Amino acid sequence: MSKRLAVAGTATLGVTAAIVLGTAGVASAHVSATASSTAANSYTTATFSVPHGCDGSPTTKIEFQVPKSVIEVTPTVNPNWTITKATEPYTSPSSSADDEEAEDAGERVTSVTYTAKTPLPADERDTFALSFSLPDGKAGDVVEFPALQTCEKGSVEWNQEQKAGEAEPEHPAPSITMTAAVATSADGDPVAATPTAEAASTSTSSDPDLVGRFLGLGGLVLGAVALVVAVANTRRRSTSK
Repeated sequence: MSKRLAVAGTATLGVTAAIVLGTAGVASAHVSATASSTAANSYTTATFSVPHGCDGSPTTKIEFQVPKSVIEVTPTVNPNWTITKATEPYTSPSSSADDEEAEDAGERVTSVTYTAKTPLPADERDTFALSFSLPDGKAGDVVEFPALQTCEKGSVEWNQEQKAGEAEPEHPAPSITMTAAVATSADGDPVAATPTAEAASTSTSSDPDLVGRFLGLGGLVLGAVALVVAVANTRRRSTSK
């Protein structure tokens, strides 16, 4: 009886492990993005990972859609792929269409496409890096880069929105969840936060008191002199006796 229970338990554990590993495999199979910085209004480099093909078919092209909140994008060269960018006319929201000169209008990158020189096998992965400035926003805001993965046979659109509190969709769009903005100087370097009055008071009170130091040092000198005088007087008395 105990042997049967042991065998049944082992089988159950095996099935459970297979389910867990299978689920992990599905979760890690998405086209995902990791960013060097997630702070709002910061410059970042996002690395997109493409871990598989389309149902076993090699990947030939992947196109990343750039959200409207991101203006300029610089793709990183990948020697195995050629790069093309699509753009559209762009006018800053802060400028008035009535008073802005035509030459002042710029262009916004709408998509970046990597085309494989040799198709990427379905059982191999590759990464693609895009540098850009994250938009202004608050912690928790999400910036999505929908992607279209094209293969020798078929394609997959990674464009489904991930909603807070809901299960992950089958084909989620690669995204970056922003954190709070960090204060920077004119050169773009991080600026330390200004201490509060309480912190400044604590810092001031904890600093050494220079006057106290001098008084203490003077007391030590006077004490040493008094000791020398007392010893000298004692010797004189002993000598006179």
